[in-house]
Amino acid sequence: MNSRKSIVTVFFIFVFAAFSSSAQDNTLSQKEIEEGWKLLWDGKTTDGWIGAKLATFPGKGWVIKNGTLGVQPAVGKESANGGDIVTTRKYRNFILKVDFKITKGANSGIKYFVDPGLNKGEGSAIGCEFQILDDKNHPDAKLGVKGNRTLGSLYDLIPADRSGVGYHFDENGFNTATIIVNGNRVQHYLNGVKVVEYVRNTPEFNALVAYSKYANWPNFGNAPEGNILLQDHGDQVFFKNIKIKEITGNLLPPETGENFKLGMAGYTFLQFDVDRTLDVMQKLDVHYLCIKDFHLPLNSTNEQIAAFHAKLASKGVIGYAVGPIYMNSEAEIDRAFEYAKKAGVKMIVGVPLYGLLPYVDKKVKEYDMKYAIHLHGPETPDKYPDATDVWEHVKDLDPRIGMCLDIGHDTRYGKDPVADLKQYHTRVFDIHIKDVTGTTKAGYSFEIGRGIIDFPAFVSALREVGYTGCCSLEHERNKDDPFTGIGESIGYFRAVIELTK
Repeated sequence: MNSRKSIVTVFFIFVFAAFSSSAQDNTLSQKEIEEGWKLLWDGKTTDGWIGAKLATFPGKGWVIKNGTLGVQPAVGKESANGGDIVTTRKYRNFILKVDFKITKGANSGIKYFVDPGLNKGEGSAIGCEFQILDDKNHPDAKLGVKGNRTLGSLYDLIPADRSGVGYHFDENGFNTATIIVNGNRVQHYLNGVKVVEYVRNTPEFNALVAYSKYANWPNFGNAPEGNILLQDHGDQVFFKNIKIKEITGNLLPPETGENFKLGMAGYTFLQFDVDRTLDVMQKLDVHYLCIKDFHLPLNSTNEQIAAFHAKLASKGVIGYAVGPIYMNSEAEIDRAFEYAKKAGVKMIVGVPLYGLLPYVDKKVKEYDMKYAIHLHGPETPDKYPDATDVWEHVKDLDPRIGMCLDIGHDTRYGKDPVADLKQYHTRVFDIHIKDVTGTTKAGYSFEIGRGIIDFPAFVSALREVGYTGCCSLEHERNKDDPFTGIGESIGYFRAVIELTK
């Protein structure tokens, strides 16, 4: 038995509880207490907080009144009155929730991975910032690059995407900022809708920092831990219900820090509803789902789509694409693109007739959306059987048209998915992972690690070509009871990732 076969199955469980809430301000519900939440502010005292550049809590500039912690106005001058306040201890992996209320023209922020000792001079302490801003009335909203200083953004680095279904903001009342840090992966949520996601300690993140106002601060955003900060930017802002749940233990999946992500193809759960699907994904700590229409029908209303995404968010799952969707007419292509737009994704996994590719090209330009053609191996020798066939039909089309590389089907058509990934990687937008027993139509799908595909070589190729999309498990065996096979496959793939680093 070779070493590849002896890789031990690894499982990771991450309990995601970012959106639980308590009925009374500045208190925890019994459920929150059981889940491990802690109050960072008790609603009455300054316990647990000090000035970012002081040994005690500021003597001015901050007011506790009626269960809120308020910054006093100081003509918009940054940290010129009471100054920022920070937690008295540092945090590493956590879910942070803060309710905030802005006033007209106000600017503030919630910072994390803060090192109070970095900035000894004027201005705010340095750290990653969930921007709090009145976009309509504060000039900072028009500065920066492509809106990266607007409400909810990772300040001066990544603009908030507030186009998601269900997004809302109360200009006159309290809103909830949620920041989730799980190793290098960070997410911002505004009122339960994800607006920012990024991975620290990567070349991409460091490149963003290099072209930001933080370029001269050493190791910005990459420290393993730091304080949490509420900003005094000289404008009146109110905070309450400040609570945190620390994520403890070895809960980070091996793909953390990789350019690629691990996901699930919706077809894996053909016989199961979305609740069962999400429960399994949560237990396996898999956070990306390619949405199939049996979970979110093509004719879903806006309300149904919003409820669907809220359900995904409650389990920490992101719908990154829809499909595969089969398209045999222009009308079906129109419907698919409109469905993807309403579903809030930027990629369709599709199977169009060859003659419809010019129309797909037109719609990709119109919607600014990626289109990944799913190959199907020996079952469809006359329609996208392997990666080469897809490449030959898309190489002269819009660069947003590429392929979903199903490595099992590619192998069963007699091809080498490692070589095909390397050769066609510029048009590989999505990958379906599975193992198979042979290189012909007689070969069948099996749990990853039991078949003939060289997964250590495949993972190495993912790194070599810099693939940034999802590797989504499409488990096709034992459809009525696939869960043991799903767990085995995910564990094997993660073990390969870990042991080939």
